[in-house]
Amino acid sequence: MRSLRAGIAAILLVAVMGITLSGCSNDKDSVESASNSAAEVSDNGDADNSNSDNSASEDSAENGDNSEVEVETEEDPTAILVQEATFIWGTDEGSGNDDTQDPTEAPEPEVVVVTEYVAVTEAGGEQATDAAGETVTEVVTQTQTEAVTYVPAMDNFRSYWLDMVKKNGEYNKVFNGEFLVVTFKIKEGTPDGNYPITFGEQDFVNWEEEQLDVKTVDGYVTVGDAIPTAAGQAQPGQFTIQAKSVTGKAGDEVEVIFNVNDNPGLVGYVFNFEYDKNALEIVDARIGSDCEGIIDSVND
Repeated sequence: MRSLRAGIAAILLVAVMGITLSGCSNDKDSVESASNSAAEVSDNGDADNSNSDNSASEDSAENGDNSEVEVETEEDPTAILVQEATFIWGTDEGSGNDDTQDPTEAPEPEVVVVTEYVAVTEAGGEQATDAAGETVTEVVTQTQTEAVTYVPAMDNFRSYWLDMVKKNGEYNKVFNGEFLVVTFKIKEGTPDGNYPITFGEQDFVNWEEEQLDVKTVDGYVTVGDAIPTAAGQAQPGQFTIQAKSVTGKAGDEVEVIFNVNDNPGLVGYVFNFEYDKNALEIVDARIGSDCEGIIDSVND
């Protein structure tokens, strides 16, 4: 069981270190070192056991038996068990249109070709008819310009966290309520409308090597006089993350709160959502009030 549990640490760590590589330009050796440290914890058991194993190795070295002496490293293998919550955004890795649009500037109009049938008229202005008395028509093709409406461009926000240290007799950490708070600035010139906060696949893992089934509920940032889009509701008894909807005007800063409901307990996550970067700009992110003291953040 311990090897599998340490495997969780290794898998999550490689995932988050991969994110860190793209966001912070760390080198490949960091990922390999982290994965090896997790494997070392797997072999030695809990953090306390790893310390006792090292003591035993030192004793054997003093007695002249070098056959099973472990090579000590300067790295603490237990350090890999904890990764403070980290936030990354503005990576241009959304799933939608990635073209940044200045909402204060009107998009270039599109030129379209329109084909239609029009009635043929006689010299005197009367409609021409055929032998059967039917109106004679002809095909006319012409070009028209049409104004282009606002085009969204989706970008990605990610957060990752890992804590596999036993606290209060438990490995799994249970928290509900306000999980994460993200502050958006509504860009100047953003048209009135509803701008969704949508979720991709989530990775939430507990100590029992289970990937938790987490449901998500999208939220909306409503701008100006637009009628707010009705948001979904969390289902009681189901582990759910819900983005709360907010309203504001162009130029305002608004806080989107992500709430957790019916959390069964976990040791790590890789969490993400998408937002429209042409309308919204993230200016801050922090751990929610109901998770303070449970999830530590690098921003603390």
